[in-house]
Amino acid sequence: MRKVFVFFLLLQSLFSCKLVLKTIKGIKDPKIETSATSRKYLYKNDMDTTRIVYFKNLQSFVSASKKKMLTIPNAIFFDKRGNFVDYRKSTTDCNAKVHDFIEELTNFSEAKKDSTRTMAQLKQLLASSNSNILSEQYADINVFITWVQYAGALNKEKAFDWVKLLEEAKQKGISVNYYLLNCDFQENWNMTKEQKEDLGLN
Repeated sequence: MRKVFVFFLLLQSLFSCKLVLKTIKGIKDPKIETSATSRKYLYKNDMDTTRIVYFKNLQSFVSASKKKMLTIPNAIFFDKRGNFVDYRKSTTDCNAKVHDFIEELTNFSEAKKDSTRTMAQLKQLLASSNSNILSEQYADINVFITWVQYAGALNKEKAFDWVKLLEEAKQKGISVNYYLLNCDFQENWNMTKEQKEDLGLN
């Protein structure tokens, strides 16, 4: 039963929308990564390696998923007070709406907010090799973009495209911070052999 739950959790965290299943390209089996392999991957894709954050451990990863703060790829928005802001206009919307939401950030203050899910709660689950990144002062708009190396072309089509849009918004004078939240399983989580087997990791 536990193996079924863990496998379901993994699938749920990867696919933020059923429609994504029809358009996935280059998805690979997940494997254990390190901060070095993640930075190398971002560097190859012309992404800012100083903006990367990770989950502290497997429990933090599971906790974020239980709080419905983890789908991949996705963009998690917070306002300047750290309240969660939902880019979806209805519960049936998926990450296909992120692109349009970013392009309309001038209307961000009008978006639906949820003070029960906060940026502080998410940050408690995270770590970074850049000691200053998680202590940054909140911008008017704060975005955590989730991604995994094994998502293949989906990273370029979704997550990394959103980063470019956010960079353009910053150049237009919009106060925004973004973080590249890597959701790969990490070597320093020190998972047990049984946990690795349950997740299909070698």
